[in-house]
Amino acid sequence: MIDRRRQLKRLLTAPAVVGGVGALIFAALSATDLHGFASVLRERAIDALQRVAPRETGRAGVLVVDIDSATVVRAGGWPLPRDDMARLAARILDGRPAALAFDIFFDRSDRHSLRAHIEGVSDPKLRAELAPILAQAPDPDHEFGETLERGQTILAALAGGAAPPAAFNFVQAEEPTGPQSARPIAGALTPHEPLAASALGLGVSSLFGEEGGVVRRAPLLFSVGDRLIPGLALEATRVAENVAMLSVEGGRLEIGARRAPLGEGGALRLRWSDPAHWAQRTLSAADLLEGRVAPERLAGQLVIVGASAPQAGALRPTPLGPLTPSVQIHAEAAEQLLAGIAPLRPKHAVAMEVGAALVLAAVAAAVAARVGPMTAFALQSALSAFWIAVAATALIFQNIVLDPAGPPLIVLLSGNMAAAAAFARTRQMKAFISRKFEQYLSVDVVREIIAHPERLRRKGEMRVITALFTDIENFTPMTRRLAPRDLIALLDVYLGGLERIVTNHGGMVDGVTGDAIHAFFNVPLERADHVDAAIACAAAIVEFSESFRKEPLAAQAGFGRTRVGVETGPAIVGDVGGARRLNYTAYGDAVIVAARLEQANKQFDSQICIGPGAAAAAARRDLAPLGMLRLKGLPEDTMIFTLAGE
Repeated sequence: MIDRRRQLKRLLTAPAVVGGVGALIFAALSATDLHGFASVLRERAIDALQRVAPRETGRAGVLVVDIDSATVVRAGGWPLPRDDMARLAARILDGRPAALAFDIFFDRSDRHSLRAHIEGVSDPKLRAELAPILAQAPDPDHEFGETLERGQTILAALAGGAAPPAAFNFVQAEEPTGPQSARPIAGALTPHEPLAASALGLGVSSLFGEEGGVVRRAPLLFSVGDRLIPGLALEATRVAENVAMLSVEGGRLEIGARRAPLGEGGALRLRWSDPAHWAQRTLSAADLLEGRVAPERLAGQLVIVGASAPQAGALRPTPLGPLTPSVQIHAEAAEQLLAGIAPLRPKHAVAMEVGAALVLAAVAAAVAARVGPMTAFALQSALSAFWIAVAATALIFQNIVLDPAGPPLIVLLSGNMAAAAAFARTRQMKAFISRKFEQYLSVDVVREIIAHPERLRRKGEMRVITALFTDIENFTPMTRRLAPRDLIALLDVYLGGLERIVTNHGGMVDGVTGDAIHAFFNVPLERADHVDAAIACAAAIVEFSESFRKEPLAAQAGFGRTRVGVETGPAIVGDVGGARRLNYTAYGDAVIVAARLEQANKQFDSQICIGPGAAAAAARRDLAPLGMLRLKGLPEDTMIFTLAGE
């Protein structure tokens, strides 16, 4: 049961699993669009994508006549007098455009005219005296209406108010419509009746912002009860294309031979062109009124008249800026309709995006669990860039709207979770290694293990090692001559010195038993010179012990000589026992022989005995034979060596 719990804990904390769980959580949040966060992020990412890759225009066929600040100043204020509007319309129609649409709502008669001033007189006597003048006064609304009748003109209506009159060109629908195919409104406010009667068509010019009021779509269809009426851009396109009737069939809008899929709410998602293109398609109304524009410039074009002057109050926030003239928004929609560009979000877009995010996140999490943080982040960035490229390609070349931000965000978040789990696991492993080895190995070796933990094979292997065993001569009689406190203090200093010598020579202290130290070389990491390192360590131990014996307390106690045995040979090495203790040890003949060699010093009255395996493998040549000796447990005599001069 305990092992199963440990296995489950290891599984749940595995970096790849942590990253995968994170990906599932973030994908679920994205799919449910909690508090609209995912939608807002998606739309802002699409905005940024469009700013980087604007719509290609080619020969668009749409011109904007802009009532800019210069035009307003020339006319003496806003709104322009109706006779100026009539002259402007006449100038445009002289150029024989395909259609002329106004993104201006003419809600009443001209308030600037003499007739309006006379009709506004409240004194009956004065009005009677002015009646002859009123009869002779020019009627700018009548003049404007007559001008509108000269061509294919469309006026703007507004959403709201009463039910639409017959002046609208109603859109035929082959099947019942709902909020998905048209924007429901109570009715429409239509222009001043004489002007509405003179125009060929009416289109609702109202625009609707999303979060923050940003306009991203142009409404094409509105529903009033069971009737469909067109938006301004759609009606202007119909007239410019000489189409008698618009129709909706199978979720697609038909404009003569042109067909375009309908977006949600009967709106067209705007695929913004470069603002530099706006300047190319825009003419100043003042230039037209003063004859500075050749009529041929307007021939065959769909002309939309609107106002960029701040006084007109027709500036709306869009992804391209906070003060976009509404006439430019309608011009963008008309260009898209003429070019057949209708970006649409697929029905199963969320499922596609979530699936792609999970696949990419799984790759990122799996790799993050095995590589360093910089490599993991580079991969996550590459996968995120790949999806952004997919979304950009779909939008630019196929008019398919995919979320450029959601899947990369899921990849980055889940990848970072996996990287964090991997970091925590690495940190835990480093702490484990330090806890297990820092007291028994040199600092450099511990750092090497921490840097390359894969080199530490804890599960067991066969390896050639060099074993070193020590012992103190006549240790037991010495214990009787010292008080317990003095004995422990003496051994503490002595054994601490031996441990430092072993670790400084690259060895690993396997354990301390009484007055003896067991050490191994070539474990846990391999080193080519382990035999010479062990022999040098034995010489250093003897040198240290001889110096230590001269210390006052050691001399008083009669501290004996240190005897050392060294042998090299194959052994099984690995980590055994409980997890809280150092159990990385070795088993084999070399270990047993090293212990016997330490005891053999008694027979030779020496301090260092080196076995035949170590003598044969040593690169140094200062070894001298001591003689042959039958070691306990071995069937034959063994040639034993020591350092020359011992």
